[in-house]
Amino acid sequence: MKRLLFQAVFLAMGMIMGVYASGDVGLDLMCGALVAVCCAAVGEYASGSWLAMTLIVMLDCGACLVPAWYLMLPIAAFNAASSSAGVDGSRFLQALVPRWLWLLPMTIVIFCSIGSHVPSDLSIIILMVLQTVLGFAAGLLCARCANLAREVRRLQDSRRDQIRRLRSQIAENDEDRALAVRTATLAERTRIAREIHDNVGHMLTRAIMQTEAAHVVAQVAGQEQSAQRFCEIHDTVSEAMTLVRKAVHDLKDEGTDFASQIETAAHSMDGAGPLRVRLVNGIDSAPAAVSRCFATAIREALNNTVKHSQARNVSITLRDFPALWQLCVQDDGTVRRSSAEAVAMQFIRPNDSTGIGISDIEERARALGGSAICGPYHEGWRVFVSIPKPASGSETTQPEKGAH
Repeated sequence: MKRLLFQAVFLAMGMIMGVYASGDVGLDLMCGALVAVCCAAVGEYASGSWLAMTLIVMLDCGACLVPAWYLMLPIAAFNAASSSAGVDGSRFLQALVPRWLWLLPMTIVIFCSIGSHVPSDLSIIILMVLQTVLGFAAGLLCARCANLAREVRRLQDSRRDQIRRLRSQIAENDEDRALAVRTATLAERTRIAREIHDNVGHMLTRAIMQTEAAHVVAQVAGQEQSAQRFCEIHDTVSEAMTLVRKAVHDLKDEGTDFASQIETAAHSMDGAGPLRVRLVNGIDSAPAAVSRCFATAIREALNNTVKHSQARNVSITLRDFPALWQLCVQDDGTVRRSSAEAVAMQFIRPNDSTGIGISDIEERARALGGSAICGPYHEGWRVFVSIPKPASGSETTQPEKGAH
């Protein structure tokens, strides 16, 4: 808008000087004004284009041939300064001629007016020269303001981009810090549970055994009162042992990191052979019993894959459904027939066609109310475990094999 306002002022001044010099608006002046308006419009919306440069050259050349057109030179100078200022270096030489061509008609008008003795014509020419120089300076100022506005927008965009990157980095740092705090907390809970189990639990177990022995000795010696006291002590220590065992299990359960435990189990056979394991964990968290069941199943499946098959790839997939958790371990190898007898000797129970490791997986799944299916699938071996989720408000507290 400022550019158009400047050029409207220059156009009005040129028309006024034309009327003042000739007493009327002639056809030449109207044609020059029309070309100047076109030059201003194109310069506003297509600055630096070929059309804008062509109109500037046309207006300058017309001022050399048509005397009335020199009154429109301020508009040509303004557009020459503002248009060529935004042209890049590859087109600067092409814009150099339109940028300074307005000097040619102005010089011709000045030399033609040297011999003129009409004061009014001389004053109009001087005023036109001053307006042309002012128009060129105003064009440079507008171009400078436009460049500064573009630079400000560029800096604002760069600042917003930096702010977004910093916010993203801060969010990632917060997540890493929260994960580190959680990992440290879980590790400390596990350490406390281990210390209680290894120290207090063993001492309470020794006390229970000692009270049982003392109770038997008192009964044999006929000391019924002492035997009764030892029985009471045994009951008290047993109750304390139950409370300690519950506290240890609570600490251990709260200290279980599902993702970390599954990740560790999935890489338990790293270095045992050229086996590539692909883990897709779609479960964010699960009870400790479920976590231990899945981790044990993964370890057992990978161990059997390495020992008794020719698999090279194993995919481990965990899915979180609304009503159950699901584990699928699938390899791409077949059981080596040459080792079938060794497998039967080491992993088959008497009068049973199921291996010990597979039976352990099935028992752990059944203890949590779930099921396990192990067998050939798609030219490989698959271990498929499903554990139902507890009802709302309840917890998965079924006993596990090997729990203390």
